[in-house]
Amino acid sequence: MKHKRNDPRGAAKSGRRDTHITVFGDSIPKGLYLEDGKVARIEKNAVTLVSDQFGLEIENFSVYGQTLKRCFDKGYFQRWLQENQTQHKVPVISLGGNDSDYDWADVAADPLAEHQPVTPLSEFEDLLDKLMGLFRKECIFPVFTLLPPIDSQRYFQNVISRRADGESVLTFLHGDLSNIARHQECYSNAILRKAAEHGCRCIDIRTPLLWQRDCLSFLAEDGVHPNAKGHAVIADAVSAFIRANYPFLGRVCAS
Repeated sequence: MKHKRNDPRGAAKSGRRDTHITVFGDSIPKGLYLEDGKVARIEKNAVTLVSDQFGLEIENFSVYGQTLKRCFDKGYFQRWLQENQTQHKVPVISLGGNDSDYDWADVAADPLAEHQPVTPLSEFEDLLDKLMGLFRKECIFPVFTLLPPIDSQRYFQNVISRRADGESVLTFLHGDLSNIARHQECYSNAILRKAAEHGCRCIDIRTPLLWQRDCLSFLAEDGVHPNAKGHAVIADAVSAFIRANYPFLGRVCAS
């Protein structure tokens, strides 16, 4: 017999002590970034900072390069639902940045062709609909994070040009590097729009970073991952969200 799950939003208001958080994410919730072409890690990343602040045990199923599409293809969400039948958990979906990226080697090989991102935007939106339907069928409302801003110039210089011919990539982009950031913004907007359509909440980690007058100093040299300062800003945004929407968890921290 299938256990009926409660809406975690109502459970939070009633002070459920068995509320747990699971993060499905990419390199950012894991605190990873590229330094001189090699993967490095920020130990005090947003997830660990929030975990320490609230005394929470957060399951962090985040993987470098992870995409929403791959999570579906591998059955991660379905398996998680099957394994958590009687436990009250809040899934946090922090994906989309890699979906919006391109296979830059393919782009450089034929820059005049019409290339699509790793997960085309229309498919990404369909997957968001599918994901929310999958969870809501089990009376679960996932929480989403918006995508943090990126620096197209830095990403192009320090990452893309190491993987592919930069001039060819520029040809594909019509000489406008801001295409990279604009395309990524479209995916963040899709998350916000689809979450609203399905009655799910979003944690806005994007605006607090964009609001910094020296926004770029909150990004790693690869241009697409927050640095330690950026993770601190994200942690503050997540903490504020928890206090506003899961007040019981905030009281645990204060006790």
